[in-house]
Amino acid sequence: METEFERYLIEQCAPTLAGIKVGSLFRYPAEKDGNMGEIVRFWSDRLFDKGVRVCAVRECPDRGLIYVFRPSMLETLLSAEDIKLFLKSRGYDGCHDPDAYVHRLRHRLCSEPGFPHEIGIFLGYPLGDVQGFIENQGRNFNLCGLWKVYGEERNAERLFARYKKCRKIYRALYENGRSVLTLTVAA
Repeated sequence: METEFERYLIEQCAPTLAGIKVGSLFRYPAEKDGNMGEIVRFWSDRLFDKGVRVCAVRECPDRGLIYVFRPSMLETLLSAEDIKLFLKSRGYDGCHDPDAYVHRLRHRLCSEPGFPHEIGIFLGYPLGDVQGFIENQGRNFNLCGLWKVYGEERNAERLFARYKKCRKIYRALYENGRSVLTLTVAA
């Protein structure tokens, strides 16, 4: 079942599929492949045994916001005390596992005004950069790449390069016939 959705997975989620990034997020046009809910369930089921989940965290009539993540990596990230405290201050109190956190994120995306910028945590961005973005309202950053960097530039540059290289390799392998499933590293 080759779909446009697969191309989005390769282009937007290669580092997550490779197991080097906790999560990825992309907007997907609803009309591309028909019923988005079916497509998301299909890919979540296919990638489940590899330790990857796919979910629509926000659905609109013409597009959806798709979150692809590795629950085990997210659980490790969310176990850090500073991240737990930060997320608690942003309305994530009472969350004890990745599913509860993602459910709360989905709720915040769909029902609250504004955009919950703590989403950067779910994508594996450093806490200092997420806090810096919120405090500076997206201004006064030190470096802009896959996210706006307010802290350690050198580490961010290395990650940007690593993710870019991963996308390039995955794109080439996919174009040469490798499937999304075979390109997804098992957890």
